[in-house]
Amino acid sequence: MFTFLVRLFALIGFLIVAGVVTGVWLYWRSEPSLPDTIVLELDFERPMVEAAGGGLDSLIGHSDATLRDVLDAVERGRTDPRVKGLVARFGGDTMGFAQAQEIRTAIDRFRATGRFAIAYADSFGESGAGNRSYMLASAFDEVWLQPLGIVSLTGLSAQIPFLRTALDELGVRPQFEQREEYKSFAEMLTRSDFTPAHREMMESLIGDLTGQIADAVARSRRMAVAEVRGLIDRAPLMDGEALAARLIDRIGYRDEAVAEAVRRSGGAELVDLLDYLAIAGPVHAEGPTIALIHAVGTITRGSDEREALDPLNATAERLVGALEEAAEDPTVVAAILRIDSGGGSVAASESIRRAVVKLREAGKPVVVSMGDTAASGGYWIAMNADRILASPATFTGSIGVVAGKVSGAALSQRLGVNWGVVEVGRNAGMWSPARPFNESHEERLNALIDASYKAFLDKVAEARRLSPEQVHDAARGRVWTGTQALRLGLVDELGDQERAIAIARELAKLAPDAPVTLTPFPPPKSTLDELLDLASGRGELIQGARTLAALKPLADMARPLLAALNAEPRMVMTPTGLR
Repeated sequence: MFTFLVRLFALIGFLIVAGVVTGVWLYWRSEPSLPDTIVLELDFERPMVEAAGGGLDSLIGHSDATLRDVLDAVERGRTDPRVKGLVARFGGDTMGFAQAQEIRTAIDRFRATGRFAIAYADSFGESGAGNRSYMLASAFDEVWLQPLGIVSLTGLSAQIPFLRTALDELGVRPQFEQREEYKSFAEMLTRSDFTPAHREMMESLIGDLTGQIADAVARSRRMAVAEVRGLIDRAPLMDGEALAARLIDRIGYRDEAVAEAVRRSGGAELVDLLDYLAIAGPVHAEGPTIALIHAVGTITRGSDEREALDPLNATAERLVGALEEAAEDPTVVAAILRIDSGGGSVAASESIRRAVVKLREAGKPVVVSMGDTAASGGYWIAMNADRILASPATFTGSIGVVAGKVSGAALSQRLGVNWGVVEVGRNAGMWSPARPFNESHEERLNALIDASYKAFLDKVAEARRLSPEQVHDAARGRVWTGTQALRLGLVDELGDQERAIAIARELAKLAPDAPVTLTPFPPPKSTLDELLDLASGRGELIQGARTLAALKPLADMARPLLAALNAEPRMVMTPTGLR
């Protein structure tokens, strides 16, 4: 009781202070307006996420731009007579391939209206690759590079750590079964190098993506594809080399690029992308509702604690709830399921897939828009949609199952740790990391994997209207790019989110130009909701998650190993290690 009262009074005090601060802020920002002529300013060095989190992030100034923000602002700007052009800052490869391709398409539409677009970079990748960054920048009609900057259009590299030798030294024994040869998720633990199938898959992925980069740059810079491939082999290129090779248009500083944008606009004012969007408003904000549901990250069954840590997580609890809410909402005429997930739990994926089916049965079409990744369990939750769209660079497929565990029995013995065991049931200790699988355990493990894999194949065949032979050719655990998946029948077409909205209109029997309201389901948490979480004690989880966000690169590297400790059958995409 005392703890509750302390939190209650702390909340009241916080609300008073927040109210005063908000009042001052609102007064200062009262009746915001936009200049008569505008040059939009974008910063692609700024972190960009798939979708917005909670309201508290915005209040304390930790709100990142979302992909939807960028697309909305560019789409709004191309029809706004005040907007004359845009200038964007680039740097390293901070976004995914599919995200870069979606924004390229938006820039193409923007420029098609006669507006200009200027790209500027201190360096397109300085101590790392700049492939995605430059591929996007090449869609602009002018590309500027600072003196002494480089264009690190170096091509792609896949670097995957294989830990088997290190684990053997430690006395740790990984035991995994997979279906089939390309389902190589666990091979980083069980092997010391690529298998022939794993290497073949990676070479195919890198080859296809490299071709997409070369084609995009060649098209935008009016060069031959062979010429671009030759430049990739020479890169990184210094400023003068890049200018001579026609990869850039000018060598100059940021202030000079901005001055050129202002000159071309006839003296317009620079307006930050997020500020412009906040005042001008999103593009799709009137008319019947299309529910936008994000499935981002590892697919899990879910819990309240995980919801507090990550409001955009791909838990079955959150996604099933969102899909059911869309089914019950009379204003919703269709749904777009935006997926950026490499998979996860079999059970959770099936729960989400079932909710997609139920939403369709409620008379509301579902369009899947695949982001950077929609593979394994990410493909499972997509396959029953009315229409599936991918970007050319989307990683998808990975139709297969892997399961097993890491046993530390030898390490325990080395450390002098003895495990006393009391159990009833032949397989009671099957998932224990204290000892390896025995024959009975392995029989049950393989039965589980076989059942899950057969269900995966059967459901894909039914949902995509493919023969068993076609599904098997597309499956075997193999990861495909969106371009490859289209040829295999795993997706219906290549397209961005604007195309997904157009298809949703069509399936909902709306006119092609009918206005629609694109609404997140569930809506992002309000500031008040997050404050109540703080008062209830869940705020410690929220704050802890935000502190740990700084360690995300390390967490991304460790995630495959951590996931391996979960012994249930999993549908998880093979790590690509692309750089």
